Amino acid sequence: MRDWVPVPAEPLPGSNITVTPPSGIVRRVDTLVPNKSTEIVELVPGRWTVRNDSDRIVRLQADSANSQEHINTLLPYELCGFDWTYGRYKLTAKILSSAQVFDRASMDTDAWTRSRKELNMGKWEYLFYRYMVAADTACRRIPEGPDKTPDFTIVLGNGTVPVEFKEFAPNDDEKRNEELVSDRGYGDVVGNPIGHRLAKSVGGARSQLRSFLRQNGDGPAILAIMDPHGLDHAGPEHSAALLEGSLTVEFSAADGSLNVYRREDRNHLPHERNSILSAIAVFKAFGHKSGAYVDSETESGGEDIVVDLAVYHNPRAEHPLPPDQLASFGFPQYVVDSVGPRRVHLAPRPSSPRPDRED
Repeated sequence: MRDWVPVPAEPLPGSNITVTPPSGIVRRVDTLVPNKSTEIVELVPGRWTVRNDSDRIVRLQADSANSQEHINTLLPYELCGFDWTYGRYKLTAKILSSAQVFDRASMDTDAWTRSRKELNMGKWEYLFYRYMVAADTACRRIPEGPDKTPDFTIVLGNGTVPVEFKEFAPNDDEKRNEELVSDRGYGDVVGNPIGHRLAKSVGGARSQLRSFLRQNGDGPAILAIMDPHGLDHAGPEHSAALLEGSLTVEFSAADGSLNVYRREDRNHLPHERNSILSAIAVFKAFGHKSGAYVDSETESGGEDIVVDLAVYHNPRAEHPLPPDQLASFGFPQYVVDSVGPRRVHLAPRPSSPRPDRED
């Protein structure tokens, strides 16, 4: 069985960063590729500064063979400094071509709350809406009526595409586990069947999407998923299990052979019924903009959160979405393809990466 392959993007002109290590020898890097980590230099102890010279958001990270450390997420033309004390790490950078930064304090204002209540949206649903509007997708809220309807529409190419938004909430076991983590610092092992919660969300979305398509004509449809509690129900392996089959590992004690493949469990993951989905869009919140090692030299606020959207194309979709139609928004895209997709060209950034500050 096949697994996810990222849709590669052409390098963006002007996607540069400037790195100054403790030695003071400045290094300018202009080879960053959107949505792909690029190794820059080995980190040595001392004071570092990095400047984002591009018009896109850049995520800085320290990578080793066994771990990763988030350093900072830089806005366009932002400068940061940080002190590094460890060895055997590499500085990596990634252009987040569709990421946006929101100020958490703005999300708690009366104006924000009033706006989302006027649109009859929950907290994370409204954040998704604001993100999609700022991404220039022509996102619209579908008013509730007597018939079942999805939550939003967006415009792709010359067509209007329905989008059903689902948010993962903790079940009773996960709520108890959160309490244990808060009380004693660690929780219990909580079972997380691969793809099961995602399959339940799809089951609840099919009727809304079908209702829209019956009234407006057949075409693509998208399920948008958010996991704000970090329950890990929306990772790539869950989408692969839903759309391609459950991952199965067989080990033979007789000869030591190992066989890994995907198996379709029709009792829990009825893939043939999921052909209505053109793609699963996972709405992600990265948490605080700044990492533990940052002493920012510009005002960026410690309560910023970075949000982004990753799109997983359904290989069994009745109406697939061509990756080129989504390329203009810069979203990271994934397909299941044994050969690999061709590169897509990203369009110039349509709007400010700080949509919460446009009011």
